[in-house]
Amino acid sequence: MADQTEPLIRLESIGKCYRIFRNPQDRFKQALLNRFHGIARRQALRPLYREHWALRNVDFEMHSGEAVGIIGRNGAGKSTLLQIIAGTLAPTEGQVYTSGRITALLELGSGFNPEFVGRENVLLNAQILGLSREEALARFDDIASFADIGDFIDQPVKTYSSGMMMRLAFAVQTAFDPRILIVDEALSVGDMFFQAKCMARINKLVDSGVALLFVSHDVSVIRQICRRAILLENGRVKAVGSAGLVTDQYVKLQLEDRNQSAKERLELEKLRVSRESVAASSPALSSQVEYETDAHQQKEALLPEEIQFGRDAFRVKARYNRMGNANAEILNVQMLRDNTHSTEFEFDDVVVIRIAMQCHRALSNLNMGLQIRTLQGVAVLFFDTRIQKEMSRHYRAGKVYIFDWKIRLPLLHGNYVVTCGLAHPPQMPGHDWEFVDVIPHAYEFRVAPRKEGMIDGFVTLPAELSIITDCIQ
Repeated sequence: MADQTEPLIRLESIGKCYRIFRNPQDRFKQALLNRFHGIARRQALRPLYREHWALRNVDFEMHSGEAVGIIGRNGAGKSTLLQIIAGTLAPTEGQVYTSGRITALLELGSGFNPEFVGRENVLLNAQILGLSREEALARFDDIASFADIGDFIDQPVKTYSSGMMMRLAFAVQTAFDPRILIVDEALSVGDMFFQAKCMARINKLVDSGVALLFVSHDVSVIRQICRRAILLENGRVKAVGSAGLVTDQYVKLQLEDRNQSAKERLELEKLRVSRESVAASSPALSSQVEYETDAHQQKEALLPEEIQFGRDAFRVKARYNRMGNANAEILNVQMLRDNTHSTEFEFDDVVVIRIAMQCHRALSNLNMGLQIRTLQGVAVLFFDTRIQKEMSRHYRAGKVYIFDWKIRLPLLHGNYVVTCGLAHPPQMPGHDWEFVDVIPHAYEFRVAPRKEGMIDGFVTLPAELSIITDCIQ
């Protein structure tokens, strides 16, 4: 592996500022003002633009053999930062130091001439990267084999699908011995098997000493291939550290965003309902509506703090086909790993599904059940208090109860939904269940592909294996 004492990438106080004009004419006027006020040596007038800093005071280093993930919300400055490192964009302030050949997958189809066939584009990209035609031809068969686009290698690139274009671009950019490889969301285009092949090549390159900068919104991929991660927020570095810890912070930010959006929707709906009630009734009723709203807010403020996170988003989801007699209410559903809220998990992670319930009247013989289903509605896992032999408990009116289900997730990679419900079992054979509060869509989460190889089925179960040798006499 290459010497790691000297960084391959070093950024010092990088900033990028864009001028935002109200209209195209102001851009032209500003150019004239800058020119003539400079000639006349007069004080400049108020600018016709506002400044937007896409990046500000970004510092970090990368060494040979490091894989660093960059994550953040849309507009956080991730792509801008990669373009500055790749040299396709100049920073407004600060310095960028890089060492060695840089190859970058920043935008689908970038570096390709759509009128040229795939073969010609391979040779063209090789020349851009500083290789001779002979060197490019020597590696062409390996590139074509990896891209695996068949006879389309001799067809114009403009006829390619997005997946074919990404296959060829990745094959080219990783075939010519880069020292720094930059990938910006490009792998999301390929199919599952090609993505696995790309991951294997990326890991091989990193092991050989290549420095990898990888941008993705898929935190499971960041955790899989990166040891370190950087979280950007509004153009600034919010967190730097291990990929696991930084991606956990990012997932929490996403959950907070969803909850804030849901809270705003609930507030707008509450205001609309209040106004309609006031308009259709007397002034006396107006004061009654305001009093009930204040009482509801006071009730929420008294709930335990550990069940508040994400509650507004939960309330929006819970409206979908909710049913029951309202004798008790499910207040919130959360999922935690290592006591951290998350929606992204690894295969076989140990998680806690936390369900908060409040009784509006005294209840007994109450069953709390939860089900994990695919997005298509296929039931995969099921748990309830009957199985746990917890049906003898008495629940008091007005009290809040928290059910912590600690389970493993040996699940096939994909997206899942948590369904939960409260119900009284049938009193006699042949009678129906009495539903108290059933929420079909309480929480969503995702399980990443198993690192050691994907499973072929929804779930794996604990098993004991015995292998008998030489049983033939």
